[in-house]
Amino acid sequence: MRYAPLAVFLFFIVPVGFTQSPRTLSEFDPGMTIAVDLNKVVRLDFVTGREKTDELSASKWKISGGVSFRIKPFRKTLFDLIDSDKQHRFVLGVVYEFSRADEAGITHIEHKIMLDGTFRNTLPGKFLLTHRSRFELRWLDSEFHWRYRDRLFVERRLTLGKVKVTPFGGSEVVWDRRYNKFTIFKFTGGVTFPLFRRSTLDILYERQHCVVCSDPNTNILGVTINLYPRRKKK
Repeated sequence: MRYAPLAVFLFFIVPVGFTQSPRTLSEFDPGMTIAVDLNKVVRLDFVTGREKTDELSASKWKISGGVSFRIKPFRKTLFDLIDSDKQHRFVLGVVYEFSRADEAGITHIEHKIMLDGTFRNTLPGKFLLTHRSRFELRWLDSEFHWRYRDRLFVERRLTLGKVKVTPFGGSEVVWDRRYNKFTIFKFTGGVTFPLFRRSTLDILYERQHCVVCSDPNTNILGVTINLYPRRKKK
């Protein structure tokens, strides 16, 4: 695929070296997302939850708000109408995030602005491919730097009896300006389950490898509730 990023190659190659790491952390990361369509083009996104920090062994609590702009809808979608972003080939977004982490009695504050460009395409077998490129402008304890993140995900809707579930998997690499190299590699697999009306539940496992951290490997169990409320038409 001409648009496949470096993450595809790393998805298969990098895990070979993981068994040589001296220590592996484990954590549980709950979260919630709320997505509100203002119209067919614009959507507001809100996220809160717990997440692994990149510089520390501790986790952080975050809250963010952003807006996304959809450009080209699919003529025929493979998924239902709950997540409207997945009905479009191109999505642009901007997000502000605030997070706080505590380690050894010290509080670390981060402000972050994220600029996203997402491309989606359908694959044979009714798979949906998502390729997201993200630039992060970070103010960590008042020190500014920036990073680039490249993520590739594949998912497919399956019907189990009367329930429709969506297994997904993918990888992400992070290039950090401070080190002039790729520093973080993430490998994720999970399943999305339907909940009550216009909501879903993501259960996932993520393996995170950091080449510049004192604790390089982390196993993460994530559980996220996704809400897609509709605005009432006037």
